[in-house]
Amino acid sequence: MSRPILALLLLGCLSSPSLSLAQEPPTTSVPEPEDVSTDIGTLQAQLAQVEAERQRLAEQLETGTDAELLERLQEQNRELLDARAQTDMQADALLEAQRQEWFMIGGATVLASLVIGFLLANMGRRGKRNEWLN
Repeated sequence: MSRPILALLLLGCLSSPSLSLAQEPPTTSVPEPEDVSTDIGTLQAQLAQVEAERQRLAEQLETGTDAELLERLQEQNRELLDARAQTDMQADALLEAQRQEWFMIGGATVLASLVIGFLLANMGRRGKRNEWLN
């Protein structure tokens, strides 16, 4: 390209409206002296609240209330686990006793049916002659 075209192109870019749309730097307003004292007062009040909270948390850390709570919950958990184990053992013992009871009932039923069967067979045989002996 030739120099006159480059110069016209540069002049056109510089005169474009995009430069006029550029933002102006923000103006900073200097706060009034009474606003500053109010801000300092609120900041000091917030600082006092934060300091009180920090002190409370430091005391809580020293006393170990969370550790005591954790220990108490662990103890309660152990007690519940022991109670559950004991209850499971009692349930197993009851189940075993029930199984033994049903086994005895079944055995007694078989024995009673055998005795009744032999008695009925012998009663029917007394009236008949024994053909094997003749």
